[in-house]
Amino acid sequence: MATIVLAGGGTGGHVYPALAIGEVLKAHGHKVLYYGDAARLEGRVAPERGFPFRPIHALQYPRGGIIGKIRFGLGLLRSTWSVRAMLKEDGVDLVLGVGGYLSAPPVLAAWTLGRGRAIHEANVVPGLANKLCARVAQQILLTYERTRTRLPGSAPRDVVGVPVNPIVLTGDRATACAAYGLDLDRPVVLFVGGSLGAARLNELAVAVIRSPDRAYQVLHVTGPTYYDALLEQLGEVPAGVHVKAYEDRMAQAYAAADLVVCRAGSSTLAELCAVGRASLLIPSPNVTENHQEENARGLEDVGAAQVLVEHGWDIDAAVASVSALMSDTATLQAMSAAALGQARMDAAERAAALVERLLP
Repeated sequence: MATIVLAGGGTGGHVYPALAIGEVLKAHGHKVLYYGDAARLEGRVAPERGFPFRPIHALQYPRGGIIGKIRFGLGLLRSTWSVRAMLKEDGVDLVLGVGGYLSAPPVLAAWTLGRGRAIHEANVVPGLANKLCARVAQQILLTYERTRTRLPGSAPRDVVGVPVNPIVLTGDRATACAAYGLDLDRPVVLFVGGSLGAARLNELAVAVIRSPDRAYQVLHVTGPTYYDALLEQLGEVPAGVHVKAYEDRMAQAYAAADLVVCRAGSSTLAELCAVGRASLLIPSPNVTENHQEENARGLEDVGAAQVLVEHGWDIDAAVASVSALMSDTATLQAMSAAALGQARMDAAERAAALVERLLP
């Protein structure tokens, strides 16, 4: 039995694939720890899933200024040295970095100790931490073939996809519609902006809910920050509409939906493919190198999604896009089938097998 560290996080696109791989590694008899930020998503979710958690600290890479970059370099050295001691104390055999700035110190520390090290890149455009860690990695796990030439270093790289928790497949439409108070026989559009919500998606959802000719139902997950203000904005919630602050049972939300309107994080897209859901993707503009739009275009290219760029959008035209899809059953069915064709339900197993090849 080996001791393996999952390192990094900050967002669901990093954390949930890491945990899915971790579950497979645990099932194979390995001890799996999680190193990350106690104040961010991994600090809550990893312990809930039964992974021993150790908090680490690191500085985010500054976008400009020589002074900031010098401070970052010194901070990275301090963090790497601190984590190096943790790896020795925990008897770690291998580190799997999953992206996010906190993944760099553990991977670099493993390199200085001669321990195994691998990285997983969930997006088409690799993040800064993975660009750094790729130089010392022994194995690079990719989601997209197009990323193969975008990372430095000589480590072998294999396309495995984004691991998805199989629980996402357990939703039941009848049960979900009953829970949300929705009519089983009428189509449903799901709006969800990720665990924190997204202001522009909420703006669109409200406009859709208020649309006078809306012939479909709306399930809207606002994000906790926006929930109270949005309910006040709506006033009375109309029939055929259900509004939630947060949904930790996304299997049920997906099961209820005929169309999902959402951001284009890699983990979300992997779930949409796993459950075979048509989507209208609105990539976040607030991400490194606009990587969400590149993710989204990949699904659009195979007919599984449509992409709506929010910069300079016309809200009425956006509402019309949602309504046009919701009134076109044949297109929704074709998009659903195309999404299902992109699913990689063996991603976690494939990733775990490649990681295990690095173990002593």
